[in-house]
Amino acid sequence: MELRNLKTFQVVAECLNFTKAAEILNFTQPTVTAQIQSLEKELNQLLFFRVGKKNHLTPAGKLLKKYTDQLFMIVDEMETAFLELGKPHGYLKIAASEYYCTNFFPLVISEFLKTFPDVHINLVSCNSDEVIKGIESNTYDLGVIVGEISKNDMKNIVLDEEELLLVAGKNAMKEFQVDELITELPFIRYRIEGNYKGFINQYLHQADLHSKKIIEFGSEEAIKRAILKGTGYGVLSSNLIKKEIKNEELIPIPLTDQKFHFKTSLIYLKKKEEKAILKSFSEVIEELWTKAVEK
Repeated sequence: MELRNLKTFQVVAECLNFTKAAEILNFTQPTVTAQIQSLEKELNQLLFFRVGKKNHLTPAGKLLKKYTDQLFMIVDEMETAFLELGKPHGYLKIAASEYYCTNFFPLVISEFLKTFPDVHINLVSCNSDEVIKGIESNTYDLGVIVGEISKNDMKNIVLDEEELLLVAGKNAMKEFQVDELITELPFIRYRIEGNYKGFINQYLHQADLHSKKIIEFGSEEAIKRAILKGTGYGVLSSNLIKKEIKNEELIPIPLTDQKFHFKTSLIYLKKKEEKAILKSFSEVIEELWTKAVEK
């Protein structure tokens, strides 16, 4: 059955007048008649009967009208949904740590805006605890956090899983034995509160590492550069130092055989998940997140 024939039937069934239906559809009356006859032949059922000057639906016609009404209601909903999905616009406020803002979001936002140029994006850098509070208070639409969150009103999508690695520069590893390196060089610590600091502290406890010399930096990127220069050693996420590990510029320090992993999650309020602009951006993040690591 062709949709156009069913649509013609629906209009005729509503007004019960072939001439009026032809005017509504901008068809000729013979075209309307031919489409109805085509349906009757296909279904092997008479759909209308005439009494005097009035048309009436047969039982088969009434049944077909019930189904065509349901069908075109779904078609209308589908067209509306795709129209909204295809042209999201408006304002989207996103929060994530500096590490994610610097290393992941440039690619994600760039690709998103190629398809949806009418969306205005505001990217805010803050720690995971602040991201969660901002999502809960409706300050931010979307957030990326270290770890996971389990709350009834919040959607949590795991984007990636990384390993925490204790590393030192290759020159420092050549100059010192591991025990000497830990004693002589300072531990370079990430100066931040929240989930990520908690994961690092768990790692240090697991490795039984207690350094007397400590330097604090405000970003992982700054820590990485300092370690590369031989200033000290520190704990960094595996994605951040993937290239340096591969090129043997940074060397993992094996203080423990156990591996320590943490997850990265995308979060937003469930009541917002049908919002077209949020849904579109969420899908782009899920598709491109791991690709951004490889860039």
